[in-house]
Amino acid sequence: MTITRLPRRLAAAARTLARTARYRAALVRGDAAGGDAAYRFEEWSEPDPPLVELRLRSDVVSEDETRAWCRRQTLAELRAVGLARDGGEAWRIEPLDVGFADTDAAWFAAPGKLPDVAAAHLETCFLVAAAERIDAVVLRERIEPAVGAAVADIDGLHDEALRRWALYRSDAYGWDPAADAVRPTRDGRIGKLIDTAGVGDQPRSGAFFNRTRRGPYLFDNDPGPDACVGLRDASLAERAATPGELPAVLVTAPFLARGGAEQTLLATMQAMTDRFRFSMAAFAPHRAALGDRRDDFLEITDRIFCLGDVVHPDAMVGMVLSLLDATGAEILYNANGTTLFYDFAPRLKAARPGLRILDHLYDHRIGYIEAYGPGTGDAVDICVAENRPIADVLVNEHGWTPERVPVIWPCGRPDEALPPAAERDAVRRALRRELGYRDDDVVVITAARTHPQKRPLDLVALAERLRDLDTVHFLIAGGGDLQDDVDQAIARSGGAQVRRLPFHDDIPRLILAADVGCLVSEHEGLPVFALECLQLGRPFLGTRVGDLGSMLDETGAGIVVDRPGDLDALEAAVRRLADPFHRGELAGLAAAAAPRFSVRACADAYARTLLGEV
Repeated sequence: MTITRLPRRLAAAARTLARTARYRAALVRGDAAGGDAAYRFEEWSEPDPPLVELRLRSDVVSEDETRAWCRRQTLAELRAVGLARDGGEAWRIEPLDVGFADTDAAWFAAPGKLPDVAAAHLETCFLVAAAERIDAVVLRERIEPAVGAAVADIDGLHDEALRRWALYRSDAYGWDPAADAVRPTRDGRIGKLIDTAGVGDQPRSGAFFNRTRRGPYLFDNDPGPDACVGLRDASLAERAATPGELPAVLVTAPFLARGGAEQTLLATMQAMTDRFRFSMAAFAPHRAALGDRRDDFLEITDRIFCLGDVVHPDAMVGMVLSLLDATGAEILYNANGTTLFYDFAPRLKAARPGLRILDHLYDHRIGYIEAYGPGTGDAVDICVAENRPIADVLVNEHGWTPERVPVIWPCGRPDEALPPAAERDAVRRALRRELGYRDDDVVVITAARTHPQKRPLDLVALAERLRDLDTVHFLIAGGGDLQDDVDQAIARSGGAQVRRLPFHDDIPRLILAADVGCLVSEHEGLPVFALECLQLGRPFLGTRVGDLGSMLDETGAGIVVDRPGDLDALEAAVRRLADPFHRGELAGLAAAAAPRFSVRACADAYARTLLGEV
């Protein structure tokens, strides 16, 4: 090596080390490596063939175990090929009932044995690769860190640790069966590592050019500050559905958190699995503070696609259309509000005029009802109203016919999801001891997000007002936007009888440990938490919002305060409920009203609505 070349080599090595350091720092922060990536739409000159090829060493993985593994995947466009060390083909498994060209758009080469991944793993990889012009995508089965910050740069995408989760483009990477190694075949590659740390903040929807990241993205050179990722219309993959005997429904939501809306959705879907084939798509990134119910919904359907965790919002419409085509869904049900739905719905209706679109609203004054302009009115066929005021507004102010706005009150939990009646006293005593409550304490429980809508700081203020009743305790179960404010207010309260617990999976056990259910919300539909309290014989204190006041008036199962934020009225109500005789009367009325909110009755109403039999 000449002396003149040495400084160049040293400078190149220094640039490589600096680039690697930037990649690592970016991954730790959750940023896009090389700087925030911009997004722009690109036309497909020639749509890629809708096929993923599973390439395996035939001496390591047998045809029979590969066939069984492929049957567990949701991706219909999956072909498996067993290759010998010399590259010769030993066996091949073609997709059932689906015909494709011989060329492949992407491929997957698991090192050694096939990984135990979620059924929708490869289909999600396929959708990401179809929606973005990238060369490799690494997506762990539950959209969690594959190897986290240990990935230095794009060359790590073909290490064995990442190959287990990676999908590659054929024109960018090749596989050597003899060495069982993946190697790049060209420069200018862009890779993507789907990692919870790299999801980014709540997405902003836009028509053309956004800098909301959905990375981190990895580059094989330094792209500078203007790194760009092309977005494409994934519906151009022209996917075809496998026919099924039951009607197919695609359910959309922001995320599958732990809340009342998700509980009703889960319970009613469970009760309708004999009537419909379900798939699910989430539009917003999952937020740990709100809990995660994906495992529960996986018992209903394997096809759960967390789009908000994997792509920029501008790529999602094509992905949803692709899912509609792949599942054969003729019904789309937006089960919980997200601003993106109201941007997507008119575009979905225009692209698929025969698609039946249903929405669900939870309040008549604020929130997603504000999106009900002419575009939404034309795109949404049916709006399920959580309460009567919503239906009144859509009929009287927006000109909808009553048939388009069925009122369906939510349900409580299935009986089998509640502690057996014979065990409830023991559960109550054990949990009260664990929480430090005495036998004569009156525990007022709120299970809800700590969000301004729920007014959780009012509960701390109530506890401060009721210091003279040392037997009254407030228990807040939940997290969210205001959890730090609530914790700080509790710390400042100077010993008021109030505490906050994080989200709990088993709210019924907490209700059994308590004596009164309570929501002091600014607005509601008809909260499921209130119905769960009735099921377990607990009276309820609520504000007159949505149909909560109407439900309590009709059942007599609690006390209603007319105005949210009226601390004087709330304090008076709690003092009444502290009386064991009055509380016992209301508890009896609560238990008597519970059968009205059964899962089966609610599921029957939803089934008729989905099928257009309202």
